[in-house]
Formats: sequence, structure tokens, C-alpha cells
Amino acid sequence: MPMRRLLVLVTLSLATALPGARGAQVETQRTVEIQMTEFAFRPSVIHLDAGRPVRLVFTNRGQIAHQFESIFLRGLPLTIIDDALHVEARGLDLIRLDPAKSARLEFLPRQRGRFVFACTIEGHQEAGMRGTIDVR
Repeated sequence: MPMRRLLVLVTLSLATALPGARGAQVETQRTVEIQMTEFAFRPSVIHLDAGRPVRLVFTNRGQIAHQFESIFLRGLPLTIIDDALHVEARGLDLIRLDPAKSARLEFLPRQRGRFVFACTIEGHQEAGMRGTIDVR
């Protein structure tokens, strides 16, 4: 019985997180592919539209593990999908990917602005592995 209540709460929170999800046509989701290598993100500037659903697809093309961390994603309702999981969460601290692995983030950016991101593994950001999310 508690599980049913949890599912209802999650469903309600997701329905309210997506404007226009009740009856109106929801805008088409945009997909942005982001490659992680030694020591760069490609692209290093991610352009998003406020109010348009987005899917970020991260792929580690490097030879070592890399991370993606941005304060922009903390507290933002999103879905995280990789080979082992499919999770709906309220915020994300970071994504860590081993070589040749990938993961997807799906969310609705609402706040306009420029937000930094970086690989926070020791020495990676200092070597140039950083960028900006630009939400217009």
C-alpha cells in the first residue's frame, strides 16, 4: 500500500513539473549529445531554450573516468537513464561515467541564465574540462 502512495506522488509531481502536460501539446524534446574526453567536453557550451524539454546524452569517449557537475541541475526535477538504471529525481549532484559508457538526462529547463559545469575529478577542470550551459 505505501508503494501505491509513492507512485501517485511521483506521478503528480511530474505532471505539475511539465507545463501544458494536461491536454495541451507539449513542445518537442531537444536532444544534445555531449562527449567527454581527456580533457574537454564537446560541445563546451550547451545552448538550451527555457520551457523546452531537453535530453542531454553524455558519452565518455576518453580512456579514464569523467564527471559532469553543475549547480544548475541541483533541485531540478529530472530523469536519469543509463545501462543500469532509470530514475526520476529532484536534482542531481553529478554524473560519473567510466570509459565507453553513456547516460541520459531528461528535464525541463525553466531558469534563464548562464551556468558553469565541469569535470570535478581532481585535475580535470584545471586541465580545461569545463563549460557553460546557456539557457535562453
